[in-house]
Amino acid sequence: MIKSFLKYTFSTLLAAALLYWAIDKSDLRWNDIYLTFQQANYTWVGISLLIALISHIFRALRWEQLLGAMHYYPGTTRTLSAVLIGYFANFLVPRMGEVSRCGSLQKTADIPFEKSFGTVITERIVDLLGLVLLVGLTFLVEWKPIQQFLFPNFKLPSALTLAGLASGAIAILALLWVKKGALLDRWGYFTTNTGIGKKIQGWVLGISSIQEVSNPGKFIIYSIAIWIAYFANTYALFLAFPVSESLGLSAALTVLVMGTFGMATPTQGGIGAYHSLVASALGFYLLPLKEATLLATFFHGTQMALILLLGGLSFLLTLFLPKKHAHVNE
Repeated sequence: MIKSFLKYTFSTLLAAALLYWAIDKSDLRWNDIYLTFQQANYTWVGISLLIALISHIFRALRWEQLLGAMHYYPGTTRTLSAVLIGYFANFLVPRMGEVSRCGSLQKTADIPFEKSFGTVITERIVDLLGLVLLVGLTFLVEWKPIQQFLFPNFKLPSALTLAGLASGAIAILALLWVKKGALLDRWGYFTTNTGIGKKIQGWVLGISSIQEVSNPGKFIIYSIAIWIAYFANTYALFLAFPVSESLGLSAALTVLVMGTFGMATPTQGGIGAYHSLVASALGFYLLPLKEATLLATFFHGTQMALILLLGGLSFLLTLFLPKKHAHVNE
């Protein structure tokens, strides 16, 4: 109990400190935020919120596939409600979303908590892989503004240096291939006898469980569609403001990646961290810090309002949904 209280207190203080730092360094005033909300094109804001809802539906459909691999079929209404409750919980207590969504399905669909939680871990691993790919794509297409902002004196290595690095990498791969038997034995010992090894092995098994879903191709499509919806949501918010409507698709990709890192920090709903990282990302495109922080505040605020509204409604819905026995024997 004391540990949970301390963790919650730490995350709250961290969120408050990061938010204060982001607002203070950009010299924002309440009137600036008020004027920003007045200037927004709410047609595009509405479109962005609709796209955000679609992304949550895709996530629910993807989760249904993982649950279906264990022969649990709660239905989209219960699954989507659980997803939204999970997002809602993350705005109250960091990292409570996963626990809350699984608890919701246990209540409404009689799915054992530990089984649904295993599928959530699989989801998180897949999301992490997607984020890694997005980071690589962002550096590939937006290297110039990122390099000018973060590494202004950076120069690419010479061709000879690159050739040497490539040769070294090939030599290391060849050595690993020759020693693969001994390495596999050590890997087996590591994953069997150490706590970290067991956790890593669990991640590997989580990824491999995707093969058990009824339609792996559909699972992959849903995973891609989630990120596409996140990207489209970000770009729609760009179009809501004159100062950002000309930044382009690649800038939206950069903001999406930085915002995702912000939301992953151990604060309620990424508060503070999201504002700082997204404002910094907009700075890559020479947007003044004040305007960048105002946009970050608006982006986060609209998404938070949607989650609190839909999550609250989902929680109320679960109070009236009849309990369903979702397990179906093979």
